[in-house]
Amino acid sequence: MRLGSWTGLAALGMAALMASSAFAQPGGAGGRGGRGAGGGMGGRQTAVTLAGNEAVQKELALTDDQIAKVKTLGEEARAELRPSGDGFAGLRDLPESERRAKMTELMAKQAEASKAAAEKYKPKLAAVLDAKQIERLDQIAVQAAGSQAYADPAVVKALKLTQDQQDKIASINKEAGEKTRELFGAAGGGGGGAGAGNGEKIRELNQTRDKDVAAVLTADQTAAFAKLKGKEFDVAQLRRGPGGGGQGGNRPAGGRQRPAQ
Repeated sequence: MRLGSWTGLAALGMAALMASSAFAQPGGAGGRGGRGAGGGMGGRQTAVTLAGNEAVQKELALTDDQIAKVKTLGEEARAELRPSGDGFAGLRDLPESERRAKMTELMAKQAEASKAAAEKYKPKLAAVLDAKQIERLDQIAVQAAGSQAYADPAVVKALKLTQDQQDKIASINKEAGEKTRELFGAAGGGGGGAGAGNGEKIRELNQTRDKDVAAVLTADQTAAFAKLKGKEFDVAQLRRGPGGGGQGGNRPAGGRQRPAQ
């Protein structure tokens, strides 16, 4: 089943990837040079930047001509999404209470910016990829979004989630998000060591969150969601920078497949 819901899932994927990896990199918030998850500027993931990832290009079997066109679209999108000021990197200099509030604000702004960019570039990307490639890109987007995918209207419709289920999942994600932001705040002023330590704690939080969310679903809904995700894709490849699959290019990316976090 094809979702065709790049707009919401792209922004959700950005948030999920940021939560799982931004502070596991050297330098704390945003990693080196303010780069966050997914190799985009400040951690933003849109369908265009997702398609610009070397590992995704290999998975979609893009031709050299398609890669060149996706690269051009990606450069245009990144230029529009490039943050002003220090972005997340500047959070390290703020008091903890201000840091948490500022991070919430920045993540909300980035999500909105990603939605707008995804909507704008969706038809342009659809003109470059074929139907089979678009379907696989949809599946990868679902996997990248993780438990946040359940908030996407297309997923809600496909799984026939009840309002009660949506509320329970939202509550689980909110609680996990709050705990994650607390760890973000602790890592923001601690350099690489603190970031790496909290990265493991964040992964544990994600595992607990996913287990709790899975308990809300029926067996049929679990099967339907597995179908939406398609074949497992190593979403860790979306976090790597240049040379490892982060920002596109035309070199094949290796790496073994493993379940999405």
